[in-house]
Amino acid sequence: MTSITFGKIFDGLFASRPSANPTAPSQPPAPTAPTAPTSPAGPAAPITVGTGASNERQVTIAGEPVLFRDEGDVVVQFKPAFDYDLRETTVGMKLIPALTPHWTLVREFSCSVTEAIATAIKDAAGSMRREHHESHERQNEFSQRLSAKADVVVDNSVPHVEDVVSKALQPRRIERPRFGVITEWGEKTFPDGKRPGKTYESFCLTLTHRGEVHVLQGEGLRDAIADARCTTGDSVEVKRLGKIKVPAVDKQGRPKLDGQGAQVLWDKWQWSIRKKS
Repeated sequence: MTSITFGKIFDGLFASRPSANPTAPSQPPAPTAPTAPTSPAGPAAPITVGTGASNERQVTIAGEPVLFRDEGDVVVQFKPAFDYDLRETTVGMKLIPALTPHWTLVREFSCSVTEAIATAIKDAAGSMRREHHESHERQNEFSQRLSAKADVVVDNSVPHVEDVVSKALQPRRIERPRFGVITEWGEKTFPDGKRPGKTYESFCLTLTHRGEVHVLQGEGLRDAIADARCTTGDSVEVKRLGKIKVPAVDKQGRPKLDGQGAQVLWDKWQWSIRKKS
């Protein structure tokens, strides 16, 4: 019995204990963020416009290329446009356009491609008519202001034979000079007095003097301006000297010939411009 009792005591004192560093139970793995499912065919490629696909049609409307793309439910209209990059130049930072344009969205149609093209053509024609009407109104307004405020000297028209004879029988009138400050010069459109409703273009020099505007016309003014080396803002005296004969040319610069093939001559006024201090 004694041995049994001591055995129990020894078993209680020296019973197997857990190790000082027991193996910790395994922790569950940290959850990972869900991954979006990938299509078996891979990610969708971006749509490129203007590659000549079967659902695209490129036409020219009012001189400008236009692209129509059939997307099934709508027809999309595109037009060319340029991107601008801010770049350093020899004169500072400038917006420089790209060398090639890209297609930019204009509008969408809920119809067929043919109907969309027809609608775009009608709209372009209406826009051109409006621009022509506005240009005609601006021209009429300019003509009215010119006739009301400016003293116009027309010198680039070919005189009739009767006018030449009648003037030859009259004493020569001394041309008086024009004084004023140069505001501008260049080609302008004027109403044609001999052809009602028609216009013509002529080189002119515009002066302002004592609140009045004087517009002098004549190709000879080009040479006078170059000889005097004047510029806008200069106070000048302008005088018409006389006429010389020059070869007549058409709008393409080709010489004009009469019925016998001889060169047609026009009368051209000569001018002098002198700066005033």
